[in-house]
Amino acid sequence: MGYRIGVDVGGTKILILLCREDGAILESRKFASKADKGPRKVMDLICRNLEEILRQQSISWEEVDGLGICVAGFYHMPTGRIISSPNMPGWEGISLTENLGPILHVPLLVENDVNAAAYGEYLFGAGRGKNNILLFTMGTGIGGGLVVNGSIFRGSAGFAGEIGHLPVLPGGPLCGCGRRGCLEALSSGAAIAREGRKLFRENRAGILHEMVKNEEDLEAPHIFKAAEQGDEGALKIIDRAAYYLGLALAAAVNLLNPDVIIAGGGMSQGGHLILTPAESYLRQAAVKPAVEEVEIVPAVLGEKAGAWGMLGLLLPTNEKMGDCL
Repeated sequence: MGYRIGVDVGGTKILILLCREDGAILESRKFASKADKGPRKVMDLICRNLEEILRQQSISWEEVDGLGICVAGFYHMPTGRIISSPNMPGWEGISLTENLGPILHVPLLVENDVNAAAYGEYLFGAGRGKNNILLFTMGTGIGGGLVVNGSIFRGSAGFAGEIGHLPVLPGGPLCGCGRRGCLEALSSGAAIAREGRKLFRENRAGILHEMVKNEEDLEAPHIFKAAEQGDEGALKIIDRAAYYLGLALAAAVNLLNPDVIIAGGGMSQGGHLILTPAESYLRQAAVKPAVEEVEIVPAVLGEKAGAWGMLGLLLPTNEKMGDCL
């Protein structure tokens, strides 16, 4: 019996799923990526944990039919190299295939993490039964992945779907990509925290001062909590973020005409405060025929979506896996 492995490599954690050919998941393992130590440390951790998992399951590498790794960052499909990864320093120009292939001696497939997550949701999650989906993930940053007619849409070099870097406010706040006015610079967790710190400085008697003592300790969840308690300043921050998110989603709907938009990432978990108004702004801004056909739904696979997506790309009969969730 053959086995396949899906690995999701992020800035803070690595998640591994070991799958039997009938779709049964034999092991799920998560551990810190230690990305600040550089790519060699991360790849050593991947190899060490893979070896340990297979040894514990009494599986040899000869029985592994494929290994799929999705990685956070700009992955250049033609060359198989990572162009950049904001949360993983030192990965510029790194090829996982060149570095891990000779060590592991197993067919290796590499993909962008949000593309893989979108495919996972398409096959096994909130996108099941749909042909065209847009997944956007909201956390510290904002990522996006597309499935078009049942296949990942990567564009000419692998960079399609980067909804977080749609320009929605010319001359707006500086984004981590080096440009101004990107959606990520206006609606991400980092952007909400930035605006919250401004509010903290300006309003010295507000709810936020009851939550944290120092400005640098304030993060996006504090803003959401303050908004839930009715703080006007916090509500305005979230509404502004929702407005620009709605504009970006409207642009995506007008351009791509998806069946469904799936909201994932940490901020979507308690996202009614931002997703409900964002959907309202979306429906005001998008063209009527397209927006009437689309629905926004929460992701269901959580942090395992990327690894599930890689397993889906590896398994020729991925429909079998549907009942294993």
